[in-house]
Amino acid sequence: MKLLSVCKGAVLAIGLTASTAYATTVDFIVGADTDVADVSACVGCDVTIEQNPLLEGSMFTLGVGESKTLAFFDITADTNNPFFAAGLFGVDATLAFASPGGAASAIGGGGFLSAFGSITLGALVWDQNEFTLNFGNGGIYSIVFDQGVDLILGTAKTIYAEVTLEAAPVPLPASAVLLLAGVGGLGAVRMRKKKAAAA
Repeated sequence: MKLLSVCKGAVLAIGLTASTAYATTVDFIVGADTDVADVSACVGCDVTIEQNPLLEGSMFTLGVGESKTLAFFDITADTNNPFFAAGLFGVDATLAFASPGGAASAIGGGGFLSAFGSITLGALVWDQNEFTLNFGNGGIYSIVFDQGVDLILGTAKTIYAEVTLEAAPVPLPASAVLLLAGVGGLGAVRMRKKKAAAA
């Protein structure tokens, strides 16, 4: 009878620890592998692409279903013609996380038309702008890079990346494993005693 009570308690404890593990949040740290490279080819203009200097090493915490929008990099256009200019640009970008791990990399490109020193029509298109990353024990997060026509207006534009925690990892707690092993051990000892008594 005592063994039955112990087993019931073990099942309850495991259920509580598993539900608690599922409800945990995840800490994100932007890693040193994060990089934005300017591969522009602009005629009649000067395009500068710069990574946000505060991005690398920044930290945030997300619960399941929560999102964080990160200022990824800036595109700045300096037109040499005060009346009209057109330009092309390219970018090779990686957003990496030291924790919980994983990275999203894409090559993007676009162009713009400028009238009277201001960009009146601009676009940025990636070869891939949506990513889903698995980081162990069922943990999943997604990353989406900004893109689209009419995205870049004015003389500068910040490109954002949105990070969303889709699912938190659900590890089997070590305490639960030890508890199960202990209960199994008690059962084995009891069975041996019964066999010894019967013999």
